[in-house]
Amino acid sequence: MVKIQRLALGALVASMGLGAAGAILWAELPKPTTQVAKTPKQSVNLTTGRDRYRLALSQLNQSPAQAIATLANLEQEYPQLAPYIWLKRAEAYRLSGDRAQANQIYQRILAEYPQVAAEALSALGKNQQIIQQFPSHPLALPLILQALQKAPDRLDLLLAAAKYFHDQKSVVPLLDRLVAKHKAHLQPDHWWAIANGYFDHQQFAKAAQAYSQATPNSFTAYRRARSWHRADRSQPALQAYLAMAQAYPDAPEAPRALLRAIQVSEPEAGFNLVPQIVKRYPSHAAEALLAQYDLALKLQRNPQAIAQKLLSAYPKTAAAASLIWRNAQAQAEKGNFPQAIKLVQQIDPQINDSEVIPQAYYWAGKWAKADRPLAQKLFQTVLAHHNSSYYAWRSAVQLGWQVGDFHNVRNLNFNLQAPSQRQALPAGAELVQELYLLGQDRDAAWQWQQQTRGKLTLTLAEIFTDGVLRVGINDNIVGIYLLDSLNWLDVSASDRAQIKLLQQHPAYLQNLYPFAYGESINRWANQYQLNPALVTGLIRQESRFEVEIRSVVGATGLMQIMPETGSWIASKKGRTKYSLTNPTDNIEFGTFYLDYTHSRFQNNSLLAIASYNAGPNAVAGWVKSSLGDPDQFVQRIPYAETRGYVHHVFANYWNYLRLYSPQVQNQLQALSPTSKRSPS
Repeated sequence: MVKIQRLALGALVASMGLGAAGAILWAELPKPTTQVAKTPKQSVNLTTGRDRYRLALSQLNQSPAQAIATLANLEQEYPQLAPYIWLKRAEAYRLSGDRAQANQIYQRILAEYPQVAAEALSALGKNQQIIQQFPSHPLALPLILQALQKAPDRLDLLLAAAKYFHDQKSVVPLLDRLVAKHKAHLQPDHWWAIANGYFDHQQFAKAAQAYSQATPNSFTAYRRARSWHRADRSQPALQAYLAMAQAYPDAPEAPRALLRAIQVSEPEAGFNLVPQIVKRYPSHAAEALLAQYDLALKLQRNPQAIAQKLLSAYPKTAAAASLIWRNAQAQAEKGNFPQAIKLVQQIDPQINDSEVIPQAYYWAGKWAKADRPLAQKLFQTVLAHHNSSYYAWRSAVQLGWQVGDFHNVRNLNFNLQAPSQRQALPAGAELVQELYLLGQDRDAAWQWQQQTRGKLTLTLAEIFTDGVLRVGINDNIVGIYLLDSLNWLDVSASDRAQIKLLQQHPAYLQNLYPFAYGESINRWANQYQLNPALVTGLIRQESRFEVEIRSVVGATGLMQIMPETGSWIASKKGRTKYSLTNPTDNIEFGTFYLDYTHSRFQNNSLLAIASYNAGPNAVAGWVKSSLGDPDQFVQRIPYAETRGYVHHVFANYWNYLRLYSPQVQNQLQALSPTSKRSPS
């Protein structure tokens, strides 16, 4: 199994892993069966150990005595979950007031079940042992931070924070202290973890310096160069990119390093790098030639010859599609729509790594409005081959699907059906799998994290599993980022094939577009006559459903409300007490404001969503006398951030429909037998 380096989150935050379990990929784990006898408290006739365990969990707080009875001998019938059965039994005795019996069970857990020993130690108040024996367990983090308050420079504690929790918000000052106080004691792997932490938190100059002292390999060499690049230090970035490609020419990152080197080079030097990429890395030749074409335009170096080479030698590539699309746009600007359409039709729509293809086919459909059958064919092409795109939604609108257009989408309310069944993940021990299938997301994530935190490399299946389990505990920014990263990782051809297989797992799409806070969203969306799916799509873009997230300018919570906007909304609603980090309050206030932006623009959701990002006054200035063609208006939005925001929010909205609306699923399925159906 090829190892994939741990990923970082800087790019995502700035803009807003088959293992041992491979044999059971997507198949339910075996379900043990048992007949449960009557207990003194109630009669239960359940067929599986899972059902009994779920029943005990539901009884735990209301009737711990019933939970004790339900759990009796369950570890014998359901051995896959024995550690947690004992843990819940101890908790039930504690809740019933029998602390002595609970402590006796906790001691047994420490002797027999190391998987949940950290939880037992916590219940027994033995916090120091958690730090010493289970430093990667999520329970250890607050204990490490607490201990550092008393001994700020303790090397073991600072190393533990850097090694196991470098993705946590509070880690940067600890990394600074570790480097300042203990630089002489740091080993290369320590520097690697420190560098990852700095990179995760966009401390790019510090990351570059740390990567230069990290364990030498293709990843750390590439990441050093990328860090200098992200720090706007072009000269050290160029030197590091070239050094990386020379030292590790066969690594998957090498061609990407050379392509990045073109970006930070002077035009002449960048132009001269392209032949090296074309000769050595044919899979990246088209991308290199497109970069050379752009440089040739700047240098006046016969760009047409380079364009011809790209289109003739690499016609079925995203780079070729991009070049053809540019030419098609140029023809359309001249009013030569037939030629523009003909150019678009030269693009292979099955190229799946291009963002311009759905855009090109959509606009070709609009240009072909006089030829309705051709226009419909072009719109259907978008839906058949690029059905997750913003332009798939726009194409569905053009085909007359009842999915809401800009002028009426706010008032629609779809029946979205979230899947209730889970299938085994592609990585993770049996205990992790059982907990996940049971829906015990926190316990599954904790088990997984104490096994994987501190690993500097993850397999593809582990990246996938890590992403899914993080989403399960609302660590959504990292979880969604990890899943999305599978689309752009620099990997070998065999790994790319494995990624395509992983992306067929139902949990992939379910966790890219998760349901969270649905009750509050439905309540307040209905209160303000807003489409709940549109509100959900906006929240996904604003915060990835992270409750306490704050932007660099102070926007807070799920719907990213500025404090002054929150105060204004509170005054309008007569509220004196509220919290923007409270999910219900935040959604209430955010939907109020989204209703307000709709009211400012006659319920046009395009303008309302743009206003949510840029402000109503700015949007009013853009509209002037009339909106005109809404698609052209979107292209003319002068703020690049707002232009992208509109695309992302409505793409999110559309993806919630295509994944969870039976109506839209059926329409997609009828359109193309190969169209991805809803996860189930």
